[in-house]
Amino acid sequence: MRRTLFSLLLKDRDLLRWEAFCIHFTAIGRELAHETGNRRLATASVGRTTFDRWSSGTWYGRPRGEAAQILERMLGHTVGELFSPAPDATEPVAELQPAATRLGSRWSTSTLLLPAGGPVGTWEIAGRQRLDGTSAAVHLLPVTRQGEDADVSDLSQDELRDLERFLRPARRGFLVGVEKRHDDVNLYVRDAATARRPALPTPPPTGPLSIPAAYLLDDLTYGILWALTQLDDSLLADDQVLDTEQHLFKTYLSLPRSAPSQLLVGLTTVGSSWMGSAFCARHIQQELADATEVPMFWTREQSGEEAACWLFFKHKLDYLSALERFHGTAAQTVRVFCLPEAEVAHSETYERVLLLLAIALMECFGIRVRVVTNPEYSKVDGVALIPGQRAVIANWGRVPGGALWAASSTSARGELRTYATVFADAQDAEVLGGDDPTGRLRSLADYLGLDWSWLTSRCHALGEHGVAGLVRPRSRLLSVDALDETLLFLGKLALSR
Repeated sequence: MRRTLFSLLLKDRDLLRWEAFCIHFTAIGRELAHETGNRRLATASVGRTTFDRWSSGTWYGRPRGEAAQILERMLGHTVGELFSPAPDATEPVAELQPAATRLGSRWSTSTLLLPAGGPVGTWEIAGRQRLDGTSAAVHLLPVTRQGEDADVSDLSQDELRDLERFLRPARRGFLVGVEKRHDDVNLYVRDAATARRPALPTPPPTGPLSIPAAYLLDDLTYGILWALTQLDDSLLADDQVLDTEQHLFKTYLSLPRSAPSQLLVGLTTVGSSWMGSAFCARHIQQELADATEVPMFWTREQSGEEAACWLFFKHKLDYLSALERFHGTAAQTVRVFCLPEAEVAHSETYERVLLLLAIALMECFGIRVRVVTNPEYSKVDGVALIPGQRAVIANWGRVPGGALWAASSTSARGELRTYATVFADAQDAEVLGGDDPTGRLRSLADYLGLDWSWLTSRCHALGEHGVAGLVRPRSRLLSVDALDETLLFLGKLALSR
């Protein structure tokens, strides 16, 4: 579909805003009224809805009466010419439609909305149960793959101005490079904040900017982007409440057990998860402060959506670092995950990638991971167990009764025996093979239906560039440091095979 001459002339004259258009339209109308004596020309106007229809670039009707006279004087063409396809003007959306289709069809949680008239639109990202959903501005750009980069193709001065206008607002936005490949396209993503600058210089021969080829949009990069943008926007929405309500931690840490209701604070789902996770991390560290023996851990996260918190919550990395003091002992720290087959089958590939990355983070920290699949183990508490001494219970995900968390500590012999039996059963029932991290993680990839060679190679490429250029967190409560370490860890496994 070819755009109308009217829409192209508006763009050339910077009149795409209704308010700017009306100023010129009214001035020309008064001028014509003085010349012709037709007073109706002086009071003629164009409503916003009508202007949006005309400027869409796809409306081929013809304005009449005074409006037609003013438009012909204002733009120097007849209304017939103005509202017909412009000579040699290709509709940008038609060229970029394969990209919109790919983003909207490959992942069920992704939708790209491109309004008629240009390459700028909205990327809508949906969550499942633990993520709230969000949206981001997106600007599609043609790119050409040159070695390790996808370079933006030559842009006209108008296109450069459009790009500058897109980059200026301090909002969440992405540049999406579109590389045509026969009947398909490759997409490369870059956080707009990394390209934001006061003004774009004169573009060099290869274009004004480039996107690392490592930022190719696939199940790895989409999963990271999908999780981080939702975590980030929800925590920003809750920032003031979370800052105000953290005094609750001190109060509840002094109690032997606690399970405060989410109704105490008005938070998003992610905000509630952060608060529960942050409290439980402090609770476990407090209860294990005087421990001299190596604890065993049971973790309740079962999906990539839940496990993504390990990769991005800043306090999770601090928590793992604090527990490294146990790694120098003869016994290795063990952490058990329950991943039922039904939950794995229900999740998409990108979410299973997140799950593997979260478990790889544990192995990166020297923690020996076990995975069990029996759904009955889903009911086991999140717990840190020092056999025969103490069990520290810390639940923050899927807590019954709508509580932010459920935390306690026990030394009762009966309860200790019960937890010890569960850990012993897990050792017998685990599905991961291998005596080292490579063997265990490769076995996990097989269980999750992931291509090990592809995943480790992509982790190596992405780890070399870092995640922040792909999608950068804005909340002070998030970090990509843990993820970057994990990517480099998996990347080394790819090089060693």
